[in-house]
Amino acid sequence: MEKRFNINKLKIKKYAAYLIYALISGFIISSGLMLFCIHFDTDILTVDSVKQINVLLLFVITAVSAALLFTLFFVRDKLYRCCIPLSLLFFALIILYPSTSAKPYFYIVLAVTVICASLSFKGIFKDRKIKILEGRGLYIFVAVITALMTFAVSFGTIIKMYVFTNSTFDFGLFAQMFEYMATDFTQNSTLERNELLSHFAVHFSPIYYLMLPFYMIFRNPESLLAMQAAVCFSGVIPLLLLCKRWRYSGTVTLALCGMFLCYPAFTGACFYDFHENCFLTPVILWVLYFLESEKRPGLIIASALLICVKEDAGLYLIFIALYALFNRKTDKRLSVFLLIMGVCGFFADTAFINAYGEGIKVSRYNIYLTAGQDSLTDVVKNVIKNPAFFLSKLLTEEKLLFMLQMMLPVLFLPAKTRKISDWFLIAPFILINIATDYKYQFDINYQYVFGTGAMLIFLTAKNLRYSKAKLKIAATAFMAAAVCLVGNAMPKYHYADTYFNNQEHYQAAEQFLKELPRDKVIYASTFLTPHLYDCKQVYMYPPIYNKEDWINAEIIVLDTRYYNDAELYDEIKKLEENGYKKTGEASFIIRFEAGER
Repeated sequence: MEKRFNINKLKIKKYAAYLIYALISGFIISSGLMLFCIHFDTDILTVDSVKQINVLLLFVITAVSAALLFTLFFVRDKLYRCCIPLSLLFFALIILYPSTSAKPYFYIVLAVTVICASLSFKGIFKDRKIKILEGRGLYIFVAVITALMTFAVSFGTIIKMYVFTNSTFDFGLFAQMFEYMATDFTQNSTLERNELLSHFAVHFSPIYYLMLPFYMIFRNPESLLAMQAAVCFSGVIPLLLLCKRWRYSGTVTLALCGMFLCYPAFTGACFYDFHENCFLTPVILWVLYFLESEKRPGLIIASALLICVKEDAGLYLIFIALYALFNRKTDKRLSVFLLIMGVCGFFADTAFINAYGEGIKVSRYNIYLTAGQDSLTDVVKNVIKNPAFFLSKLLTEEKLLFMLQMMLPVLFLPAKTRKISDWFLIAPFILINIATDYKYQFDINYQYVFGTGAMLIFLTAKNLRYSKAKLKIAATAFMAAAVCLVGNAMPKYHYADTYFNNQEHYQAAEQFLKELPRDKVIYASTFLTPHLYDCKQVYMYPPIYNKEDWINAEIIVLDTRYYNDAELYDEIKKLEENGYKKTGEASFIIRFEAGER
């Protein structure tokens, strides 16, 4: 009798837990749905939004959701432990989805809430082998989600171009450069410095030639944006192989690959037009994979490719070599070889730029230079002499936010290391992103995170080996990355609304530019140059470089969106005084042609 009473008591406790969890999760779900419905009309972050919430409907949806969850718990026992973290994830994603403005602290708080809920509950996300996620099934799942993510980012970045928000820097110059590459194999452009100049004079990036065969098939600027997304997300392949080497289960591997694909910095950087830095993500991961698996031929090839990305890419190889050198399991001769390769590559690339180009951009570290100093050597000397000054520049409010955006999606796992050698892979994050006052280098929406992000992802996957609850940590990181991704990326997708609501307007502007003669000397506003990529002599107007040469233009096209009435009047008057006549207009573009001189 007593035994039966104890059994009934346990059942009552379990059913009570079911009910409590179901009610809490049901309320979270219903609250998210209600806020989602009003989000399109008002800002949910104002207290006035509560006026639009129907309390009766809120309780009805809560009751229905709770009833469904309560029933589900009887079908799958212990599922109730996961319901609150998953319902919070649903809440975060659904209210961020229609967001039209970036509110980083808001989505960071949501991500922290999801993380805390996930890590607080015991017995959730247990690492069990699922047949469909082992072997070929895992590869299919990863391939599908990678393809979907690549398509989503390609679509978003291409739509951004269609609404004329991609500027000369940094898209118009690369679009024109690829057209030169396709015709005469040179990296020439007239847009980079408003004169015919090779891109090698600014950056050493022969890696671009790997894209050329694909560009020859799809010869338009859209293909460059799609290729950038594909190149970046191809880093999932070495990550997948690393997980296999470390013998992670299919579920853990899938969660880590999902975290990589959702890492908000990669998507944010892809939306800032187009850069060679996108190669850093997969190439760095390939170097680290070949290093971990001790495959020398692959390691040498990947290291050589890394040096070919950019003149400063050798720094990544130097730190990878130091990581290997201080790692007891790595061949020391191989580590020294990589170090020599990285140092030689860095100095060879920078010597090339200094000799035949404009020199490396030391100005981004001007805070460490005194009057009369202008070299990286001076930067290093001054940091060594006064490390306190260096440390004082590492943390500001903007940099703290950046660090949260980079580290929160990976649960700060890169810093949870047992080896000093691992800190060499964190060093580029500090030196490239944090130790500068050049604001674009500590912003996840610019290209400087492709390389450092890859190193943080590697350390996250590696340090997961030290955790007992591997799936729980990996799944939590994936959820945090997903929340931060949606919070950071969704405002960028409102370019689609802008385009489809004004499609004829933008298509008329595109057609107007297509009808311009391609054999003329054309000066165009910065947001128009990407659409004139196939003109051999297109220059930016008003010019930043060679400012007086614009009077040699045969055609000038103005983007009127960025002039107020008084400014536009003055600009037109200036052109007319210099002999230019208005010869056409469409949407927001005005065309002027030079008269007889």
